[in-house]
Amino acid sequence: GYLANQATNLIYRGGLSIYITQDLEMQDILDTAFVKDENFPSFEDDYNAYLQYTATVLKADGTLKNYYEEEVLQTDDEALAYMDTLRNEWVGEGDTLKSDNYLIIPQPQAAMVVIDYYTGHVKAMISGRGDKIGNNIFDRTTQAKRQPGSTFKVLAAYLPAIDTMGFTLADVYDDVPYTIDVPGSGAYTPKNWYSNPYNYWGLSTIREGIQWSMNILAVRTMFDIGIDTGFEYLKDLGFTTLVERDERNGQTFTDKVISLPLGGITDGVTLLELTSAYGTIANNGVYVEPIFYTKVLNHDGSILLLKEPETHTVMKETTSFLLNNAMEDVVNSGTATPGRFEGLHIAGKTGTTSDQKDLAFIGFTPYYVAGIWMGHDQPEKMIHNSSYHKILWKDVMSQIHTDLEDKSFPMPEGIVRLAICKESGLLPVEGLCTEDPRGSAVRYEYFVRGTQPTETCDVHVKATKCVDSMLLPTEYCPATSLEERVFTARREPLNPENWDPADPQRIKDFEFELLMNKEEEYCNIHNEFTVPEVQYDEDGNPIELEPGAPGQVGTDTLELVQPIDLNEE
Repeated sequence: GYLANQATNLIYRGGLSIYITQDLEMQDILDTAFVKDENFPSFEDDYNAYLQYTATVLKADGTLKNYYEEEVLQTDDEALAYMDTLRNEWVGEGDTLKSDNYLIIPQPQAAMVVIDYYTGHVKAMISGRGDKIGNNIFDRTTQAKRQPGSTFKVLAAYLPAIDTMGFTLADVYDDVPYTIDVPGSGAYTPKNWYSNPYNYWGLSTIREGIQWSMNILAVRTMFDIGIDTGFEYLKDLGFTTLVERDERNGQTFTDKVISLPLGGITDGVTLLELTSAYGTIANNGVYVEPIFYTKVLNHDGSILLLKEPETHTVMKETTSFLLNNAMEDVVNSGTATPGRFEGLHIAGKTGTTSDQKDLAFIGFTPYYVAGIWMGHDQPEKMIHNSSYHKILWKDVMSQIHTDLEDKSFPMPEGIVRLAICKESGLLPVEGLCTEDPRGSAVRYEYFVRGTQPTETCDVHVKATKCVDSMLLPTEYCPATSLEERVFTARREPLNPENWDPADPQRIKDFEFELLMNKEEEYCNIHNEFTVPEVQYDEDGNPIELEPGAPGQVGTDTLELVQPIDLNEE
């Protein structure tokens, strides 16, 4: 009920007591970590100086003129030298420099926020590195809208799939070349972030898709659940910057696209909202609005404001548990291992944009969720080791959790655990799934009761191949070259003819696939003219072979031919 000027007077002169959520010890940990040079790219590795320079000049004719220039340079010394150049340009003969101010903002920048996700209390936050003076009060945690990258894979695709559509962490997608026809947009072919030595990893579970941040699995999941479903879950998680449909300068923009889980959206998101969304997963599926104060008292102790965070349930507790468990793999053995520290259960998700302009990691423990972002204020590709932000996250969170006891994320009622084959997502078969040439494919997985598989693996098969060509044998392959092995036989066979020939087709599990339907898949080494290897009996004596026997060379198969004169046309 106060007018703006009345409220301002109260803040500055009213003797208010404002109870904030900040933890000063945590804040000190953040402040200290963000001034350590070793937590950021070195000058040689990836450093720029972002100069902001202003000047007021009294011109010779008596008028005042204000100047402003910003430029990104390689070093601080180059920035200072560039200021000298600008002054010489702006201050001419007879002019007087009345005042000037400058900021050199180190690049890349970073921001971090720590939240108690049970209460929504923002415990500590830092908006950037470098001096916080002048124009450098821009808050990169609450004001900067940047691309979330792969952090959206869990939020937009896997969370809705498990929570609404009955998907499981054992469900298998094929990570192979994939093109989808998008109405109104034409064909869309997602690419993976990895390419060496494989462009695709083949049959993979949703758990592996989360652990290794696999692009094609996320897009295929998004297609199966529907774009609208994923978009609505994102809004329910507290994101306020998503664009449903907007006309700008004659162009139509929307974030309702099949690539939504890859995180390339119209305006970006804030680090605060992204961190809070993952706090919802950690908090048994309950969203709690992030808040910075709890109450404001007048000078006489009466309550002026009381802040209660808005809360609502986004997902089932069972969904929360499954995602927490899968994201522990991200930290323990997946894309976020540099952020791991001993003595505590940690889960999280990494996010890197395809052009390496934004790096993010949102990680959480049974106590707090913390999000970190790193990038240039003027977005540009970063060339440094992409683990700096994870190492910085580890530096902060390991100190915050000193002396806190280790505990696991709570398992709710309705969760069952059983062995599955990770190539099919079904119950394993002894002698097949256990004999996969890459090692046993049997893993234990958690399920919401009622979603666990009841059928046995239909992907592993046993077959005989010629070990010399690794193809199906012909009648001419010698017995010593034949070997029975376990292979995979996809439900949807690989079809290289439909792949883009310009796209490298290195598929991780291709060599373990049993191909049976094409002539060229039979041995192309052994034939009726093949010279056999010498075979021996039990006593070590050479075995006489019947002339003309299959796979052998007999005298009746030889004939003398006239040599060709190579000089004749």
